[in-house]
Amino acid sequence: MVVVDSYSALRFVETSKGELMTIVAGTDFSENAARAAVAAAAMAKRMNISLKLVHVSGEPAEGSTATSDQRGADDALRHRLRGQATEIGTRFGIDVEPIVIPGLPYEKLNEIADAHHAKLIVVSSLGARKQHRWLVGSVAERVAQTSSIPVLIVRDSACIEAWSRGERALRTMVGVEIGSTSKAALHWATELQGAGQCDLVLTHVAWPHGEQRRLGIPGPMPLDSLRPELHELLMRDLRQWAGEITGPSEAQFLVRPGWGRVDNHLTLLAGEAKADILVVGTHQRAGSARFWQGSVSRGVLHHASCNVVCVPLGKTAADKDIIPSFRRVLIPTDFSPIANRAIPVGYGLVEPDGVVHLLYVTTGKPGEDDPDTAERLRTLIPKGAAAKGIATEIEVIKDDKACTGIRHAAGRLGVDLICMATHGRSGVSRLMLGSQAQEVMQHARQPVLLVPPEREI
Repeated sequence: MVVVDSYSALRFVETSKGELMTIVAGTDFSENAARAAVAAAAMAKRMNISLKLVHVSGEPAEGSTATSDQRGADDALRHRLRGQATEIGTRFGIDVEPIVIPGLPYEKLNEIADAHHAKLIVVSSLGARKQHRWLVGSVAERVAQTSSIPVLIVRDSACIEAWSRGERALRTMVGVEIGSTSKAALHWATELQGAGQCDLVLTHVAWPHGEQRRLGIPGPMPLDSLRPELHELLMRDLRQWAGEITGPSEAQFLVRPGWGRVDNHLTLLAGEAKADILVVGTHQRAGSARFWQGSVSRGVLHHASCNVVCVPLGKTAADKDIIPSFRRVLIPTDFSPIANRAIPVGYGLVEPDGVVHLLYVTTGKPGEDDPDTAERLRTLIPKGAAAKGIATEIEVIKDDKACTGIRHAAGRLGVDLICMATHGRSGVSRLMLGSQAQEVMQHARQPVLLVPPEREI
């Protein structure tokens, strides 16, 4: 049994099979690598797990055989690594296994981490390479690009050591792009609280022009700030996206405006917040390096002055095990029979004590500005809604097109789902698949459920 003296730490150190996990740290015996090894040992100590200290000696030439000099050099490397492992193990009171292996550093670090069910890979930011090599692709960058588990790139080990000794909280900033990639980063950061106290700061960099247009907010747009109503909506969305965060300290939420590269803004904000660690998600789609080029995580890894953790989407993402619930559902209608078919379906999806927003979008065409529109919407509320504890809010808005009005309303209202009818281009309904509904599907951030017309068999 593993005994850890902090909140929920066992979930951080055991696999689903009950096997104890480890941390893998790479070293090339440089000063920076030594700091990374110390940081890895401090984290292993705090999590009560072991450490694999790995030196990858390089790939042997094809067809070459080891000479006595080469064997002697390998023995010297092993002796040196054993000495470093013994020193770190004694200092932190943990098990440290030295491993010397030939090959490409980033490949072997990943292989060893996978083989030993490692929880984390730790590398230095620069190691023994020259600065220009870092800019075109260092070991740290390649490991972060290809690893299936989180990778910590160490620039400052002192804050991690102090956290390991319980002397201070680890100030941890999570760079948030609303979506599943950042959710994996948030999941890792909240799990870290299981090993020791962390002050979480969730930071979202918003493009003012794009967000104001997405939500359909009229009026002038400041260049250096967010309009108060826009900031309030984005803060609400960030909190809803994060959900309930459990831990010894309350998370802080930040939404800041940003023009240009998001990674530049995140690194500046991390500096202003005096963050110890900046945690970002990585895409790694299809394992292709082209998706890494120009990514936020790559830019942060290059330019941040603090420690950086790159968390891949996959094993660490908790969303795949969560069944979503819908507490706020938007149902648009134009009062046609086909559009109205979505109404009972939408009410059937919403949770008890949830809210349905019945929406009508007027585009300013003759006959649309009916003062009784809101009352007509109320007559469409299913009779059983109140018995289920479902509240209904009536929404009548004006927009250029029905599809943009639906998307703007969904964003402003913070709904979990849009439920709308499809088809019906018979001159009666404006909400038809291939036009309005298709555009809503393409651009909405929320899930969209399409209800087809009834067909005879």
